[in-house]
Amino acid sequence: MDAAGKIKLVESYVAAYNAADLEAMLALFAPDASMEDPVGAEPQRGREAIAALYRLGFEMGIQLALEGPVRCTASAVAFPMCARTAKGRLYIIDVFDLSPAGKIQRMRAYWGPENQIGEMDLVIPS
Repeated sequence: MDAAGKIKLVESYVAAYNAADLEAMLALFAPDASMEDPVGAEPQRGREAIAALYRLGFEMGIQLALEGPVRCTASAVAFPMCARTAKGRLYIIDVFDLSPAGKIQRMRAYWGPENQIGEMDLVIPS
């Protein structure tokens, strides 16, 4: 996948999340994908486990916004974004490792308590 395809994948991810379109979200992931959100939490494996985390975010009313350019490498992308609710913001850097088919194989979200402003009912591992 070229850089334009990787950028489109990230834009599709943000758009699907903001539309609370779980099917579109899951279509971006490889069937055996893993998700570590935040890094340090127990990785969720497979689409059902990943879907449960996204449902939680949808229920919280979180909306995502890119906060800078997508960084592309041979088989990964990294990008800064902000997750917003009515009461708070969380600044995140997501990294997607991509499968040969261009699906998200591994998703890692880098954030901690120091990246939160206001109130968000987030689970932060100790």
